[in-house]
Amino acid sequence: MATIYTSDSLRNLFQSSFNLAQWYSFLQYFFNASELKEKPERIIASTSDEGYYLGNINTSDSYRIGLFHYNIRQGSVANKLVGLRNLVKSFINPTWGEFDAALVVFDSGDHWRLSFICDIKGEATSPKRYTYVFGSDDLLYRTPIERFNFLKKKGISFENLRTAFSVEALSDEFFDKYREQYADFIQYVTGKRFVKVGSKWEEKILGEPDTALMQAFNHNEKKIRDYVKKMMGRITFLHFLQRKGWMCGDLNYMQNMFENSQYKDDYLDSVLEPLFFGILNTKPAEREALFADYGWDKSLLDEWKDIPYLNGGLFERDEEDEPESRFPADYFKRLFQFFSEYNFTIDENDPNDAEVGVDPEMLGKIFENLLEDNKDKGAFYTPKEIVRYMCKESLIAYLETNTSIAKEKIRQFVLSPEEGVVDIPENKKPKLLAALEEVKICDPAIGSGAFPMGLLNELLHCREALSGERYDRAEIKKSIIQNNIYGVDIEKGAVDIARLRFWLSIVVDEETPSPLPNLDYKIMQGNSLIESFMGVDLSKLTYEKGHKKDKGEITLFDDEKNRLQKRVFQLLKAYYSCSDHDRKVKLQQENSDTINKQLEAQAYDPVILEQLKKINLAENNKFFLWHTWFSDVFNRNDDKNGFDIVIGNPPYIQLQNNGGELAKLYEDCRFQTFAKTGDIYCLFYEKGWQLLCQQGHLCFITSNKWMRAGYGEKMRGFFAKHTNPKYLIDFAGVKIFDNATVDTNILIFGKGKNEYQTRCAVTDKLNKDSLKNLSDFVQQQSVECRFESFDSWVILSPIEQSIKRKIESVGTPLKDWDIQINYGIKTGFNDAFIISTEKRNEILDNCSSEEERTKTAELIRPILRGRDIKRYGYDWANLWLIATFPSRHYNIEEFPAVKAHLLSFGKERLEQTGKKYIINGEEIKARKKTSNKWFETQDSISYWDDFFKPKVMWKIIGCNINFSFNDGTMICNNAVNIMTGQRNQLLQFLGLMNCKLFDWYLKLTTEAEVQGGGIQLYVTTLEKTLVKLDFPMYLSEVINQRVNGIVTDTDVDNIIFEAYKLTQEEIDYILSCKQVDR
Repeated sequence: MATIYTSDSLRNLFQSSFNLAQWYSFLQYFFNASELKEKPERIIASTSDEGYYLGNINTSDSYRIGLFHYNIRQGSVANKLVGLRNLVKSFINPTWGEFDAALVVFDSGDHWRLSFICDIKGEATSPKRYTYVFGSDDLLYRTPIERFNFLKKKGISFENLRTAFSVEALSDEFFDKYREQYADFIQYVTGKRFVKVGSKWEEKILGEPDTALMQAFNHNEKKIRDYVKKMMGRITFLHFLQRKGWMCGDLNYMQNMFENSQYKDDYLDSVLEPLFFGILNTKPAEREALFADYGWDKSLLDEWKDIPYLNGGLFERDEEDEPESRFPADYFKRLFQFFSEYNFTIDENDPNDAEVGVDPEMLGKIFENLLEDNKDKGAFYTPKEIVRYMCKESLIAYLETNTSIAKEKIRQFVLSPEEGVVDIPENKKPKLLAALEEVKICDPAIGSGAFPMGLLNELLHCREALSGERYDRAEIKKSIIQNNIYGVDIEKGAVDIARLRFWLSIVVDEETPSPLPNLDYKIMQGNSLIESFMGVDLSKLTYEKGHKKDKGEITLFDDEKNRLQKRVFQLLKAYYSCSDHDRKVKLQQENSDTINKQLEAQAYDPVILEQLKKINLAENNKFFLWHTWFSDVFNRNDDKNGFDIVIGNPPYIQLQNNGGELAKLYEDCRFQTFAKTGDIYCLFYEKGWQLLCQQGHLCFITSNKWMRAGYGEKMRGFFAKHTNPKYLIDFAGVKIFDNATVDTNILIFGKGKNEYQTRCAVTDKLNKDSLKNLSDFVQQQSVECRFESFDSWVILSPIEQSIKRKIESVGTPLKDWDIQINYGIKTGFNDAFIISTEKRNEILDNCSSEEERTKTAELIRPILRGRDIKRYGYDWANLWLIATFPSRHYNIEEFPAVKAHLLSFGKERLEQTGKKYIINGEEIKARKKTSNKWFETQDSISYWDDFFKPKVMWKIIGCNINFSFNDGTMICNNAVNIMTGQRNQLLQFLGLMNCKLFDWYLKLTTEAEVQGGGIQLYVTTLEKTLVKLDFPMYLSEVINQRVNGIVTDTDVDNIIFEAYKLTQEEIDYILSCKQVDR
């Protein structure tokens, strides 16, 4: 009789030890296996593991899934560290046939792993493994039960199997529920909650605040959010520890502890805080005294006696922990119930090899996506695939520069260390290992630590591959964190989360608990962009003036390491591994005293010195002492002073936001790339370059606006002159960040001479796999570009480069033509000055004499708006402008009917004073302040007569910019620009701008882009456009015929293609481009 699998029977299966007979039954009745071997067939492979082929499944969508079973030992082929491709090779056997994917059980006795492995055909893509870990009767296994019930309902198809093993779906679900738990706590304290309205989050008042807690936090809502954030972060951390079995050996201890507690109504102060501060942050011998000092329940000491002392600072009591904080029991009940429903995996998942569970990277996603504070800080969570690509490429660039190994071998080694190491010559492995041990890496806007964590894992995998069988993972990680990784962020919350992830990365490999390292001086708070205070340069703080004969003037990277600098370095090194609380305090104090002595020795202005002493130099948001805290990086023995790799996703914030607050802050910081209209990430590029050693590499993902925007000119010029851009990947139109609409790119440059050979790629938004296999995509699809100036950086294929070259080689900038470009009319109050035909007739009828009527008719002129402009012509909307241009010096008394019409809107509203008035209880604001009169248009329009000449007109902003010709009857509003000049040149310009070739070229080169793919053709932009000037006369004749509707657009396109000598291949390319569709 067929077995029916219910939620309870699935839970029983997952909680039990692996049983082959039960599994055979499950494969037969749940998965409907197409073939099951009567006796498992042994896999013949170069490994001592026992692997067996069990049979196969033919899915409903015609995929063939191989079924396998391994009895494994620790460190065997099923371990994550061993190349998946080697495992997949063992599935190959001619008698079994070919598989599209595999369902594999790895049984280690104490637990078992069920993995779905896909992408196993061919060498083009990397295999991907997604795994559930089973075999613990403490866990509920809610997620796999739900997923397998989904499979039972939907059927066994390949896509349904992928869904059932999806890590991404689980992460999204966990994050959404975590956000709700967080919002519950915030709402309890403040009465407010962020609610999604459409696509945006809006804060709503949903209840009354808790008076006691609001007073405890001085009504500072940011402090409240930070407190709840840290509390939930600590609780989350303990769930990862629980997964290790370090919480009293109970894998569901956190929920069980709450359910059995007598302090549910005061759980935070009476249970969690004693656990945080009295146990996890206190050595066992000192716990009883601390419990007595705080009056905590001493009976808890016995229950918690086996919970380890963790050190590290995560559970240190700070000022936010001091207020009494009491939440209703239901809040913690819901929180622990929520956590108990998920599997926590303490190893950070690899995108290609992931356990289906909540991994430490979730802490980063929570920090950068959840918190409303981050939206204004330009902080966005970077997807794992992007982080992985950037980390690997940065490491490849570093090793190519610092070893003599062939580039292709370095690339293969970093991309797949276990396979690539066999191709590294034995005599070069020591140098390679030394380079890995000596690399200095920094993220100057560390956020939640995604990039340094990524490089930690890449360095670990590479060092493991070189170390063979003899290594200690936890010790290698501690060494990497101490010697290779550095990070800074202006946000204290970011620093807390980043440290947390590094601690977890160590915990995962510890067999028994040991004190964690202190990361206070490795991952630090500060303003990365500033190393000065009140005009005083602090970069030389730890140099002693007396050591130089040149009156104290020293170079930044001086070989002479002075006494104070050495002392600070020694103190920081000792502090990193110190686990004694009193000794830590002493080291911190000694460090502070040493730096304060140096402050005194610098003979700073007493006022500045007094202000400096009020600031915590190791933790503030005003500046960061790079050359003090990271002095070992800038005084290296190998003369490579600075970082080898600077990597990250710096914030995106326009400097002119909030009244130009950031622009004022950074204007005097001597950044070569500073532009008031620019973005803060531009300054991070330059700062990153400053922090690099010679031949070091920077890798950032940022907004791609710098490539074309006007504010990016200095940036582009800086890159071309001072760096060697190696890779530029533009994600144009591909959404990378969930919470940001900004288009992004990745730039990797070396600090060295520009070789003008940048490998560039543009991702295809139709090809989703380009992001998942970005390294392969770039290697296969990239083109080489030569970036040598501040002009727009545009990634072009060879055929696009050829077309662009042909246009520009014969072009003359429009500013050098004998033409004039002007803006349309800005009235300041269109309701009064732009009128309908009916209103015009009414005004004319109100004229008291024929003379007044004639003059008034001349004053009121037909006007076109941007939307009225069509290609070669226009659709007039029967609108008129009262053209009282200041430069014409009209006397309004000569136009009584016009005056009466204008006054009907109120003279106060029409005045050009910028003043505000209260009229009939309503606030009225005058037009902006000018020297013009109340009845005149806002701008002087000294070029008014150009409107009555032959001219070309175009709308300034749009996805398809149309150009129109007019012989001199029409005026335009300020959404339109006009060009006047020789009729022949105007017609040539009109034809070129409307043709498909220049539609492509303008969108390619225009600096000012707008959302939706449109462009802004301002005068300053258009004047730079290179346009051929010496066309034969017959071109003007053909275009004139097009204006009159005699010939077609195709006729004009063809004659322009011929004039620019485009090949048929180039013509076909232009005609096929989507951006020139009309």
